Amino acid sequence: MIKRYTLMKLHMILASVVFPITVMFFITGVFYISDIKPESARVEFRTELDQPLQPDAERLLAIARVELASRGIAEPLGEAKLEWDSDLEIFYLDWDGNNHWLKLRPSTRSMHVAVLKIYTPSWYGRFMSLHKGHGKDSFNYFVIAMVIVMMLTLISGVWMGLSLPKQRKLVLKSMGAGFLLFLILVLYSQFI
Repeated sequence: MIKRYTLMKLHMILASVVFPITVMFFITGVFYISDIKPESARVEFRTELDQPLQPDAERLLAIARVELASRGIAEPLGEAKLEWDSDLEIFYLDWDGNNHWLKLRPSTRSMHVAVLKIYTPSWYGRFMSLHKGHGKDSFNYFVIAMVIVMMLTLISGVWMGLSLPKQRKLVLKSMGAGFLLFLILVLYSQFI
């Protein structure tokens, strides 16, 4: 059996380790629910081409790489794929990344002109991207560890409360009230 002091110490250490990332998730979650959208800086370039653009992801990717290199801009860190813009009724290359992302498409006036738009997220945009699980694997594994640590911290906190005879009734009433409030909010939000 774990001694109460050891459990309290473990509870404190675990909570302290995950505190910063938990605060990030809380803040970005509140902003997201409040419909406060992250902003991105956008730069647009146009390039004349010898041949008309075709819906070929590899060719579009090669053009994007050349254009980025000629401007001294780092390539996005994610994957590139061919997409369809139903508003413009035209194909485009969507190259996603954590550092920035880009879209490369033909001009609406000429298939011989490539339009390259580069988007660089704000800090809030980067945090929101992490919140949505678009980080590197190392960050995503840390998030999984954070969830486990948070669960252990919550369980150890309840366990400590239940192990104190004078607090047991308060803990049980508080948990019951929490479950009841959660159930009411779910029913109200989804069914009423």
